[in-house]
Amino acid sequence: MCHLARALARNVPMPFSRSVVGTTMANACLLGVLLFTQSTSNADWPVFRGDANASGAVTVKLPAELEELWTYSAKDGDSEGGFEGTAAIANGIVYVGDFDGTFHAVDLKTGEKKWTKRFEDTGFLAATTIAGKHLYLGDYNGIVRCLSTEDGSEVWQYDTKSEVNAAVNVHGEAVLVTTEGGSLLSLDKATGDNRWEYTIDSPLRCWPTVVKNRVLLAGCDGVLHAVDVEKGKQLDTVSIEGPTGCTPAVMKGRAYFGTEDGNFFAVQLDPLEIAWKYRDTKRSSGVRTAAALTKDIVVFGSQGKKVYAINPEKGEPLWEFPTRSRVESSPLIVGKFAFFGTVRGRLYLVDLKSSEEVWQLNTGGSFIASPAVSDERIVIGNTDGTLYCFGRAETGIEIN
Repeated sequence: MCHLARALARNVPMPFSRSVVGTTMANACLLGVLLFTQSTSNADWPVFRGDANASGAVTVKLPAELEELWTYSAKDGDSEGGFEGTAAIANGIVYVGDFDGTFHAVDLKTGEKKWTKRFEDTGFLAATTIAGKHLYLGDYNGIVRCLSTEDGSEVWQYDTKSEVNAAVNVHGEAVLVTTEGGSLLSLDKATGDNRWEYTIDSPLRCWPTVVKNRVLLAGCDGVLHAVDVEKGKQLDTVSIEGPTGCTPAVMKGRAYFGTEDGNFFAVQLDPLEIAWKYRDTKRSSGVRTAAALTKDIVVFGSQGKKVYAINPEKGEPLWEFPTRSRVESSPLIVGKFAFFGTVRGRLYLVDLKSSEEVWQLNTGGSFIASPAVSDERIVIGNTDGTLYCFGRAETGIEIN
């Protein structure tokens, strides 16, 4: 989701009247510019939307009927918390924090606990980021931590002094963090030292997408900001007419995201200017999900109980799918299907061309977290503290 609803649930003051609310890639790529695009089911999921461009899309083929391979309960890790943050996956291990302050490492094949790490008086609402042998994540007290993937031991921590609701991004030697206080921080990956800080007058709740040495920030101030990733200086801005916490997804020199005012934008990046704007004229509702994006289609959910598919080049609607519930979990494009969850605990698999429902499951709870994919499996957690793994019983997801 865009992390805006999370703030509302805890009565965090909002800067506007309407309700608003971020993962294989070889380790060498993570240490570099993160230009990887996931293309096989054997790839890991190290960042919030799977790759550096936040595409939320993988080129694998699902079976006609998804099967539940396993479930893991936060209670197995001695926690009463639920899952709102999206899992990260690497080397066959699922890493995810819950909102009761426990961090979990779970075996992707079996669903068995590898280890847990308890942090007192806090909770995790944001997705986890993996870079090499370390995990990076922020909590709702504003503490950013670097943990070991081996056992969860803490390498360093940094206090931002403001709630962190979005996943951090690791770019080269920098850890990029957005905060409720309106800051974009660049921390040293090895030490946690503050390298620079860029601030706006409203909350920042999006994952900081990096493209060509520029950090893209869709802000609650109704502006898309482009910031120099090395120096923290503003390079460009463009009005997006309303607040948002949605993560910009990038493809072919454009960023795609929605706003709380019900608009969905494609923004040309060089220079920043609006390429097109889509709005449902019949029932416009706020957008709190990141978009899933390929060269042929962009898919996003809304507060109006619909999932939309748009032509990314022209902004023309392709279809809309009624969900009977709000969608705050960001959709995933998997081969020829879209996979997504709703706040009423339903999971859907929808054909991208026909918009027909091919599978659904009512799990209970609520899906705020977004799905992650690795090793031919889809993993998603819900607010009742259950982590689900789906695929084909014998072999997981079938490769194209």
